[in-house]
Amino acid sequence: MGHIIDDLLEKYKERYQKAITHALTKELCEGTLPDFKLFTYLTQDLKFFQLGMNVFGKTLAYCDNTDSAIILSKQIGFIANDENDYFDNCLTQLKETSKPELEQHCCKMLLGPDSPVLPSVEKYLQYLKHLAHESSSYVEIITFMYLMEQVYLGWADFHILKGNVREDLPYKYKEWIILHSGDKFTSWVEFLKREVNRAVVSQDDRSSCEEAFLMALNLEIAFFDSCYSYKE
Repeated sequence: MGHIIDDLLEKYKERYQKAITHALTKELCEGTLPDFKLFTYLTQDLKFFQLGMNVFGKTLAYCDNTDSAIILSKQIGFIANDENDYFDNCLTQLKETSKPELEQHCCKMLLGPDSPVLPSVEKYLQYLKHLAHESSSYVEIITFMYLMEQVYLGWADFHILKGNVREDLPYKYKEWIILHSGDKFTSWVEFLKREVNRAVVSQDDRSSCEEAFLMALNLEIAFFDSCYSYKE
């Protein structure tokens, strides 16, 4: 039971590979993702922020290990500061430098909080609402958090190792890669993996873990697909 995550990564390796090699993150890492696609992606991603923080809080509330709870609480602070700053800075920059392109290809996304929610994003939000307000399973919640973060570490590391990330990438690309790579983020994802393995102690836990793993993986792929293909 202790190696559930390794088992699931092997079982669903084709789906996982699809997630971490998606054209959206490939072009982001190469610095070729059009600004309107980046703007759409970040605008939709920002819609997860509040519910994502609620899920973090739920995870902390259900955690039964003091050392683990301390790590979770520190990460909440990181998300609230570093990632939120990136969203604000990058979206503002894109509106200032690429407004004609945004108005032509993703005008509705310029509505900010009132921008449309893509269908795949709405489905994702419904799952986050379930985790934040309905789920009582630490296994389900911590597995979701692990898979979500592992996908981001996965695409960043994949393209860094392939040499696709140039040193002179503009802030709008490079900062997002920095936030999801390196020793600090890797340690965070490894902690989540250990936490899932620690929490899964029964066959029911294993089933719940696999369901959450696959659900999160499919939601991430659908999210990338819809943001990448969106065009008005």
